[in-house]
Order: sequence, then structure tokens, then C-alpha cells
Amino acid sequence: MRTTARRTSRLAAATLASALTALGTLSGAAAATPSRPLAAPAPATQSLASTDYEYTAADLRIQRALKNRVTTSRFGTSFSGTVLDAASDRRIWSKGATSSLISASTTKLVTAHNALTVFGPKHRFSTSVKQGPSSNRVIVQGFGDPSLSSSHLDRMAATTAAKLKSRGLTSVRVYVDDDAFPKPSLAYGWKSSYVPKAVNPVRALVRDQRDVPDTSADVGTYFASRLKAHGISSVRYWGRDNVRSGASTLASSQGWYVSSIVSRMLLRSDNEVAESLHKMVARATGRSATWSNAKTAQAGVMAQEDLAMTALYDGSGLSRANRLSSLQLASLVDRGQDSDASALWPLRSSQAMPTAGRTGSLAAKYSRFATSQSRCAVGKVWAKTGTLNDVVSLAGYTYGTDGRLKVFAFVVNGKSSTLSLKQSVDMLAATVNGCY
Repeated sequence: MRTTARRTSRLAAATLASALTALGTLSGAAAATPSRPLAAPAPATQSLASTDYEYTAADLRIQRALKNRVTTSRFGTSFSGTVLDAASDRRIWSKGATSSLISASTTKLVTAHNALTVFGPKHRFSTSVKQGPSSNRVIVQGFGDPSLSSSHLDRMAATTAAKLKSRGLTSVRVYVDDDAFPKPSLAYGWKSSYVPKAVNPVRALVRDQRDVPDTSADVGTYFASRLKAHGISSVRYWGRDNVRSGASTLASSQGWYVSSIVSRMLLRSDNEVAESLHKMVARATGRSATWSNAKTAQAGVMAQEDLAMTALYDGSGLSRANRLSSLQLASLVDRGQDSDASALWPLRSSQAMPTAGRTGSLAAKYSRFATSQSRCAVGKVWAKTGTLNDVVSLAGYTYGTDGRLKVFAFVVNGKSSTLSLKQSVDMLAATVNGCY
């Protein structure tokens, strides 16, 4: 954890040059309401260790235990693991720390970092209803807000209907403009089966994160129905149209705070939300929201923060071409613990990071932290999960028996992502906590 402004981790710096080279070739019950941002937790209170930080007894135990517990029989040969002391940035233990492996959904930590860095936790995305080229045309224009809800659309419909009726209009055509995002396509490294099994086609308009093939058309159809409910006698959805320059705004709505959107994404490991944020970061940095541009923007933001990654091609972690090392993931989690990184506070909050055995993708219903080896860490570990058919990853933080904050990341490739393997990775986190 760096408590002085922009002090690059000695660990991250060791691999920065090579990483930079590689970079070149929501029913959101878990999230806060849009009118109230999540409350930032108080920074962890612990002294900053000097560069000659000496291992504590807890650190030495972690080293011995992990050496014995990280075996080839358990985790195979494609394993990367890192444990850091957050205050000193001292590497406590590692194995294959710089080995870049498929990271799965721990990639969402990168997406969260970038959204919080570029937009800030209190930013809110807008959706508008614009006047079309003729008086009886209205266009719902979206820019990617993943928290757009039916209630937002209903309120905009009520406002729009009132304005239309005041002009004597009783027959209206509804269109949508979702050009903020390009036509949906597969990201590099995605299997064709991922859409719609693992992720819906990502468009710039979606309500309630509904699982439908064309979320923009769904928004248009629903908006038309609400106009009718609010007194427009003849109204129908007609398809897509572009908002003209200078078009007047009939109604607008703001979604959740970015902190709440990030919370939903991390807790639920929501792929659609992740890809929306990924594309909006590209737009915010002056690029169109193509996969290529989003990748460039993603890498650029990380590099500016001295957190260059090896190779990423999406925001959700579905891409099998993604590559991150445990050292890179641990350094990212470590940055989230910085008291001077005020925008990143959700990364050190249980409101966004899943809590072992209790919330999000680590909830008890998933049988995580449920064995005799890891049950002791329930409520004591906060981490993002990652799973593909042959990938299991976990990156987060916990307090050791010495009272110091420990940051960890474990990535396993090449083994079937069985519950047993996930629980073995949970055991490693419990080892870092020191309860096992």
C-alpha cells in the first residue's frame, strides 16, 4: 500500500518494462440506489513500514505454510501466486509471480480501477429522450449506462408525454439511438458460445440488465408502451434513428453512481456491466468504443497509474487471450488499499469486494470458504473471484495474525475449475489470513 502520492511499488516496477512492451504487440440489490453513493470506508490504520521491513512471525508462517500447501498435485504446473504486505509493499511469498496466465473474472478489477479512475466514484451516466426530425418523432439516446432501469424510462416517458400533449400530439413514433457503441461482436479470445450464454450482446441501451437479444429495441418498445400509459393514444416503436445535431432534449435521466455500478459488477461478477464500463472508458478517453480502442484505452489508463498489464482484450475476463500475473493482480489490489487513492475506495470496501462465505460470488450458497481448511476465514477475506472451464483465480486482501493488511493473488490454469479446486484456492487465502 502506497501512502505517499504515486510511489511506485518496487514489486510492480520490477516487471513494468516487460509489461509495457507486451502491451504494445443490475435488480441491483447489492448496490446502492442512484440517489445515494456508497459510503467510503475509513482508511486502514497501520503504520508505513520502512524499506527494510522485516518479516513478522505471521509472515514467516505464511511462507512455510504456502510452500507446503501449493503443490503440483493440487494446483498443477500453471500456477501463479503472490502475497504482499500492503503497508511496506514487501513480497512475503510468491511462486511463479510473473507468470502471465488467463485471469478470468479477476480482470474486472482492472475494469473497476479504470472506471473509478476515469469517471470518479460519484459520476452518473445519462440517458436522454431527444426530439426527432419531425414533431411526432422521439428518440431515446443511450450512452451505455448499465444502471438504466424501467423506472428511469417511465419517468422520462411521463415528462415526454406531457410535453407532447401540450403541443396537441396524439400520434408518436419512438426510435432509439444506440450508436455510442458499435454493433455487437465477439471480443478477441471469446468463444462464439459465450454469447448469449455468458454475456449478452453489449449495446448502449439496456434496461434492468434484461437478458434479451436486442436490448436497445427492448428499451424502445418499453418506452413506447409507457408513453401510451401516460396519455399518448397512438404510439409505436419504429426502430433505430440517429439524433440530429442540435436536437432538443425532451427528458433525461441519470443512473447510479459509478461506485454503485462497480459494486454490482464486482459482487455479481457481471459481464455485461463490465463490458459497458470497458467501452465507456474508451469513449471518455476520446476514442470510439470498438474492442481495439477499448483495449488501447484500458492499457493506457493502467500504464499512467504504473500498473501496466500483460495483455487484456475485454473488460469482463471472458477472453481466453487475456494474460495477467499474480504479481500484477496483487499490485492492482494493493493500489486499491492506498489511502491517497481516494477514487479507488470501492476496491477496499466490503460493499464492492465479495466477502468470504457471505456476499457476492463468495457467498455461502456457492460453497466458498466452506471446508474445514477455509471456514475459519469467513468474513475475514475480501476478494474477487475468477472462473472459466480451466481457470480459477482469486485476488484480494485480508488481515494477518500480526494485524497487518496482506494482499494476495492466486491464478490456476490448466485444471478443471471444480468446486474442489476453488475451495483449495480459498484455503490459500485462509492461510494468508493465518486462521489455517
